[in-house]
Amino acid sequence: ILSIPRDTKVYAGNHYEKINGAYPTRGINATLSAVSNLLEMDVKSYVYIDTSAFRIIIDLLDGVDYNVPVDMNYDDPLQDLHIHLRKGQQHLDGEKAEQFMRFRKPNQYTDEIMKFYDGSDLKRIQAQQNFIKEIIKQKANIYYFSRAKDIIDVAFNSVDTNVSLNEIAKMLLSIDKIDA
Repeated sequence: ILSIPRDTKVYAGNHYEKINGAYPTRGINATLSAVSNLLEMDVKSYVYIDTSAFRIIIDLLDGVDYNVPVDMNYDDPLQDLHIHLRKGQQHLDGEKAEQFMRFRKPNQYTDEIMKFYDGSDLKRIQAQQNFIKEIIKQKANIYYFSRAKDIIDVAFNSVDTNVSLNEIAKMLLSIDKIDA
């Protein structure tokens, strides 16, 4: 899994734009082209997942135990986005997990929060990757294989991808071998 900072500039035909604008404004083919050019390799597969699917999948996995590194408080009334998580070990359901993943900056900066979130994409990506690693560590085991069909159903109803069901099934057979 590769995270590309949302403000990364990519060449888009005859001009430069931020990578986070490629998909909503020009579609998947232009996005694949932009990412391929950026990475200097042919990127053929993609998965676009709606955040509602992320919440549902986390809930299907019975949530995630996670040590939130710092108090997270952010309110954006324009997006109706309100994130309020307390520092410390806790069990995050889908809604709280999404809040953690979307957190980028606080309502008010402190010295403590600057260690983890300085407003940059890189700090946010680092936090997201740590969270994904923890999900894999906790959930990539035989117990959760029984929920694979439910997760796939949710994913295919909330995901745009060119990866076939057959390819996904092959990947699922190897999920217990993933080293977080």
